[in-house]
Amino acid sequence: MLCDTNVLIAQYKPTDLFYHESLAVTKALKEGEITGYTSPLTLIESCSFMSRNFPQRKGEDAEEMIKLTIAKVIKDFSKLRLRFADPTGDYSFSLNSSQEVRMPALFHQAFALTTTGLRTLDLFHLAAAKYLSMMTDSDLGAFVTGDSDFLYKKKELSKLIGVPILSPKEYVEGLGI
Repeated sequence: MLCDTNVLIAQYKPTDLFYHESLAVTKALKEGEITGYTSPLTLIESCSFMSRNFPQRKGEDAEEMIKLTIAKVIKDFSKLRLRFADPTGDYSFSLNSSQEVRMPALFHQAFALTTTGLRTLDLFHLAAAKYLSMMTDSDLGAFVTGDSDFLYKKKELSKLIGVPILSPKEYVEGLGI
């Protein structure tokens, strides 16, 4: 399963639509019941989100609290046993007969998916899922996301990446966790 950022962030937001399913997914990841992949972008997004939404108490140094919050997110991630999709290599894209753009493999794969109409960061997650689904040693079974843009287009996007796109609720119910 490739886990989208919003599934992992939901565990910190009791009001999130998929809060309970997020807790079930993270518990199963910690206990090694399921294998989870994600994009390196997920770590950055999660830390960024938490740094903007950290709980601050009166009289505390905001910068220090942000650093502690980010450290907690990193520590929490380390317990999940996630594998990070890391396509290697650079690709060239020809702008014209005399100009090429070199980009990392993940960017290249995301660029190829721009016709989906997804937002930029979402393209990177979709690209990571597509990359993993193409790997012969990957046991990727689904792309799990709470993002309405993905879920709205899940039939079309699932065909593009070669694995089903599921909401956290569908995933948790499907596995019985």
